[in-house]
Amino acid sequence: MKKALWITCGVRGNAGDALLHQVTERLFDGRIDLDFRHVSAPAYLSSSDAAPENVVIGPGGLFVQTNSSRHLHAKLAKQWDRFEESKYYLWSTGILQEPTPDELAAVRRVTSRAPRIVVRATREADFVRAAGPVTSPEWAPCTSLFTDRLLPADRTTRDVVVVNFDSFLFTAENIADHPLRRFRDFAASHGLEVRSMVNASGDANRLMLDLFPLIDLDEPLFGDLLRAELDGRDFHEAFNAALLRHPSFAQRYADSRFAFGKRLHGWLPFLAYDKPSAFIGMGARRGMPRDYFGDDEFLCAVPRTTTMTRAQLDQMADRMIATLTRFIAREDELASGIAARREELWDQLQSQADAFTAALR
Repeated sequence: MKKALWITCGVRGNAGDALLHQVTERLFDGRIDLDFRHVSAPAYLSSSDAAPENVVIGPGGLFVQTNSSRHLHAKLAKQWDRFEESKYYLWSTGILQEPTPDELAAVRRVTSRAPRIVVRATREADFVRAAGPVTSPEWAPCTSLFTDRLLPADRTTRDVVVVNFDSFLFTAENIADHPLRRFRDFAASHGLEVRSMVNASGDANRLMLDLFPLIDLDEPLFGDLLRAELDGRDFHEAFNAALLRHPSFAQRYADSRFAFGKRLHGWLPFLAYDKPSAFIGMGARRGMPRDYFGDDEFLCAVPRTTTMTRAQLDQMADRMIATLTRFIAREDELASGIAARREELWDQLQSQADAFTAALR
């Protein structure tokens, strides 16, 4: 079996990345002898480690313009002489925004020695090519789309709409008559309860949680912590400790009827259970629903700025209500279509995982 030193986000910092780590480990179990190193570790090689032939980086947002990417490139640079003979392989990661000049140099140092680059969005592939000259990147579906096949979870359906929001949407000035109350009330008129999913810092504040309580599975772990609104290191240490106690990252996605998420893992893994789910996040990711399903059925393009006006919040509520209306009316049809498309993509992912393994030295 081929061996690889695999640099990953792991189970810390972000519940979505924790899920992503687990499904990726399961996907490659039996394919590659994996030696995982956490991206924020002080060093990737100890003095007794042999220089690795194969270095895998990914999955997730750890290559450009994230805190993880800053760790990655700084740690590689510090031990670059130890990696002199290594080849790099990128799995389900890439570039979603144009790199800074400093980042570009670090990115090119890796991609110029990468025989295989697998991305999870066509936009990522475009940015990788622009950084070139590089191995032509290939698109593969994110492994989290197949959480149902890779991790145990009880598949149920409760009358819940899960939302993953930005905390900056909710302020002391707007909370009393917040337009998203209309979305909550519309859902309630159809017998649906709206609950929050929090994956990382920036996903919640106490005002939001009063309006949209946490999903049941997360409340005992995250509830008091999030309402305390800790800052910086205090938050991350407490949140990481809670992540390590979490009983099942997969189960968080398995029992709602619908979802709206601003993070990739605030919407995509719900589709693993054939639940209609809409992406409401950053513009750079808004092509991903089309990448996966061929159209914008699962995109809800809403305004998104750190200083949302009343008009923008009203527009957000209107568009989410319109999308939920469509989801309710076509629920069975959409679920069937998701299942059929995932079957195709699962076969594709298996072939790509095999080819990725074969490319290792």
